[in-house]
Amino acid sequence: MDNKRDIILIILSGIFRSIATGSLGIITGLYLYNVLHLSFTLIGVFFGVGAFSVPLMSIYFGRLGDRYGRKKILLIVLLFLPLSILILLSTSSYPFLLLSAALGGFGTAGALASGSAGAIAAPIMNALLADKTNEENRTKVYSLFFLSLSLAGAVGALLSHLNYRNVFIIALILSIASPIIILPVKDEYSNNLRIARNSSMYNSNNLNNPNESDKKVIKRFIATGALNGLGQGLVTPFLPLIFEVLLKVPKGEIGNIFFLGGIAAAFVSLLTPLITSRLGFVKTVILTRSISTIALILLPFVNMFSPILSYDLMFALALYIIYIMFRVISLPTQSSLMMNLVSQDLRSTATGMNQAARLFPSAIATISSGFIINYLALPIPFFLAFIVNIANIYLYKKFFKDIETSKGMKSVLTE
Repeated sequence: MDNKRDIILIILSGIFRSIATGSLGIITGLYLYNVLHLSFTLIGVFFGVGAFSVPLMSIYFGRLGDRYGRKKILLIVLLFLPLSILILLSTSSYPFLLLSAALGGFGTAGALASGSAGAIAAPIMNALLADKTNEENRTKVYSLFFLSLSLAGAVGALLSHLNYRNVFIIALILSIASPIIILPVKDEYSNNLRIARNSSMYNSNNLNNPNESDKKVIKRFIATGALNGLGQGLVTPFLPLIFEVLLKVPKGEIGNIFFLGGIAAAFVSLLTPLITSRLGFVKTVILTRSISTIALILLPFVNMFSPILSYDLMFALALYIIYIMFRVISLPTQSSLMMNLVSQDLRSTATGMNQAARLFPSAIATISSGFIINYLALPIPFFLAFIVNIANIYLYKKFFKDIETSKGMKSVLTE
């Protein structure tokens, strides 16, 4: 019963945080440009600082979560977002704005598209959830978690219709509520860790020197995470350009389109346990990523279909929703698989390293894509993302094809 209550509280905390980050993801850049009158170069640096700070802090605080307990480290991390919002509300000093970007994790591309807006809190939240679940129900709980975060992020995007100050204040209140909700959650891992440390048999070698199985798992998720981030960073930040530049969609309507995408991504995650139980993890990834990759490569060419399809905007919207839906459908199973395969005392570390491996290439790819689109052509990053996604699908098949059983997934790695 306590675990069920704690799972609800963790998800509720994530919901409050995701509503805040969903709204901030829409309005922060506009605020910097329209209110503070920063140049695109300075705004780019602002988002770059946020994009690079998240993976660094994910690794650092993920390890702290394994070493000192999930809950206490999560509470510290959850305070970073309200602090970053307070900075945005109170100053226009650029160095302080960069501090705000680093603390808030602004610039991590595609929060709605990825089904998560957890930033540095995500690895520890995932590990804390894993401690509250078992192998039988973990995928279902993660599906509910991703559903909740996606819906919350989509709702947050709608707050962008309010004025800037009101959005910041609402986001501040919600981000303060997020750690308060976590307070009643019990951290059995922390309690067990404290008992173990008081024992004469305790040693911390597993944290400092993971066993070979854990090393192998982490390396494999780092490799797939890096390709995930590279493919997403190449295109996700520029998806609005498809609607604005090619299809002349007003900016306000673009927000509504991304809201629809967030809703679609949220509800499709409910199908994850069913699809995975029927196909298995690897086949689920291959099928869903293949469909999303095909939809993605067609997006830059929607205006070429105008002679054939008079409703090219609807075609583009359909492609975008297909891309988002099938891109995120395997994420809950992926998180569940990682938590099943690594030792309990390395869960935060493994998730943090996977997130870092995803976000570093994503940040670099985003910067590169800006130059490519500006000086070459819009479709080129989409072609590059297509190639990266195919390579990523191959790695999933190579690394994880022998992990599954008829009952689901088990902690066995084969060469």
